[in-house]
Amino acid sequence: MQTTTAVRDQRREIRLRKTRALLNNPLDLAVNYSIARDRSTIEESFHLVYQAYTEVGLQAENEARVRFTKYHVIPSSKIFVAIYRPELTKPDFERTHVDDGKRVVGTLTLVRDSGLGLPVESVCAPEIQALREQGARMAEVIALAIDPEFRRHNVMMYLYRVMFEFARLQGVTDICCAVTRRHIEFYRDILLFRPIGPLLPYAAGNGLEVQGHVLNIESAFDHSRATYSTAEFDANVHDFFFAGESGHPINEGEPWDPDTVRYFMSDRTRFIDTLQADELAKIRSEYVRQGLPFPF
Repeated sequence: MQTTTAVRDQRREIRLRKTRALLNNPLDLAVNYSIARDRSTIEESFHLVYQAYTEVGLQAENEARVRFTKYHVIPSSKIFVAIYRPELTKPDFERTHVDDGKRVVGTLTLVRDSGLGLPVESVCAPEIQALREQGARMAEVIALAIDPEFRRHNVMMYLYRVMFEFARLQGVTDICCAVTRRHIEFYRDILLFRPIGPLLPYAAGNGLEVQGHVLNIESAFDHSRATYSTAEFDANVHDFFFAGESGHPINEGEPWDPDTVRYFMSDRTRFIDTLQADELAKIRSEYVRQGLPFPF
């Protein structure tokens, strides 16, 4: 009889072999990865998250058909996007038409720890506080969504790679996330996150059960090298995430200006009405701390 570890390793190997070609041959010329810097791209990202989350029950339908959180408004939060440009699939593409038909096909947001805390603390606050007290500089991945047409192209893996590089350059030591039951195996076996806290209903996820997970970046470097840098695996996830680091800051753009804050919080939606006074005060203090104007 196979041990639990042997079964897990076999499952990991099969999954990696299935995705090997895609990891090595992405839609490099047609999908670009970056941090969203303009309002229309941010709004596309929020709509894609809304569609994905309503599909699986993490979000109730709303008239605005966008989903974002109070953590998105914090100036240090970064929205990563995968943008598909169909013109780039042509052998002789026209540079003047490169943005024709472009659309956001994947997104995730990296939330830095702040006075507002982290979203995952609603299900594992003691564990997160313990990490803080140990000196961890934390961030959390939220609002992950992939266009159904692009899920088989490993867009998520490339978003994670860009996010990991950015997090390392920003001095983040630990990345957290709230994981639904159906995705726990993937986060533990492939991305090598470890669980913290129990499975609990997630108010921000429409009541679905989630479990906190965390990945220490330094430990992940060693763990992934030991796990994947062997002949048994066609797709070397260690090299995929950690080799070839650019060493240069990613163009992260500027924090939201007052017009953009006002657009998403009070014009495009009435999100401002959902915030408690103390939440608004904490968001405002983050802008003050960074010397940025805040319209509320």
